[in-house]
Amino acid sequence: DISALADSLVEGADLKVKSREILDYNSQKAKNIINEYGIKTIPALIVLSKNINKIGIDENIFSINKNYALFSKSVPYIDLNTGEIRGLVQLKEIQPVSCAECTSLSELKTQFEDAGIKIKDYEIISSSSDKGKNLIEENELIFTPSLLISKEIEEYWWVFDQIKPSLIEKENNYVFNIPLPPYIDLKDGKIKGKVSITFIENKSCEECFDVNQLKSSFQNLGVYIYSEKHVDVSSTEGKTLLNKYNVTAIPTVILSKEIQDYDSIQEILKRVGTFEYDGKFVFRELDSLNVKYQNIN
Repeated sequence: DISALADSLVEGADLKVKSREILDYNSQKAKNIINEYGIKTIPALIVLSKNINKIGIDENIFSINKNYALFSKSVPYIDLNTGEIRGLVQLKEIQPVSCAECTSLSELKTQFEDAGIKIKDYEIISSSSDKGKNLIEENELIFTPSLLISKEIEEYWWVFDQIKPSLIEKENNYVFNIPLPPYIDLKDGKIKGKVSITFIENKSCEECFDVNQLKSSFQNLGVYIYSEKHVDVSSTEGKTLLNKYNVTAIPTVILSKEIQDYDSIQEILKRVGTFEYDGKFVFRELDSLNVKYQNIN
C-alpha cells in the first residue's frame, strides 16, 4: 500500500505537503513521470523537494537524488518491462496420510503474511498421491509435512535474508528445511516428536508448586505431549528414578528421548536441565521458575 508509506513518511518527518497525487500508471501524466525518473516497477512513490536531504528519508528504502527521492521497492509489483506481476508467493504443503498427530504447516503461512508477504495460493497435497510422490522425489524431501515455497519469496528484500537460512534452494522452488514435530521421517516411516512426560512429585508437599505448569511450558515451546505419568517419590518407581537420574529437587519432570527431535529448542533445554545417557531430559533449574519446591538430600 503505497499510500500507507506516504502517510507514514509525512507523519514521521512532520512534513508540510504542498500537493499530493495518486496516478494510474497507464495515464499519460504517469507515463511521462515514469520516463523522466526511470521508474521500472510500480507502485512507486516520488517525493519532490528542494530540501530533500533535510527531510530525513531512509536511504535504505529510497533512492535519494538532488531534488527528489524515489521508492520503487514495493512488493508485489508490476514489472514495466514485461507487464508481469511479481512477488505473489505460492505455497505447497506435502501432508502425510498416516499421521493424525502431525501438525499442518499453515501457521507458517500466517507468519509470512504477518511479515508482509503476499500468498497467492496455499495448496495441500497428500504424500500418497502421484503429485505428492513426484514432489517428494523431485525435491529430495526427507520428512513430511514439508513446505515448498515458490521463488517469488526472493522478492521480499526486507525479510528474505532472515528466512533464507531455513530454506534449501531447488530448481523450481525452495524447501522449508526445519521439521516441525510431530512429523514423519521418510527414511524409516516413523513418527518423530511424540514426547512422553513423567512427573516426579511428593504428594505430601502441600506448598510445592503445581508441576503441571512445566507441561504447559513445554507445550508453549511447541512440544507435543503424547502421554503422561505421575510418579510419587515415595513409590518404588519414584525412588528408582531419583537414583537413576540423580534428581535432587522436586517436583520436576522427565521427558522421553523424543524431545531430541525438537532441534529448535535444544539450546533452551540445555540451560534448564540435562540430557541423560539414554537420551531423556531431566528438568533441573527450578530456581529459574521462582516457585516453591523441595530439595532432596
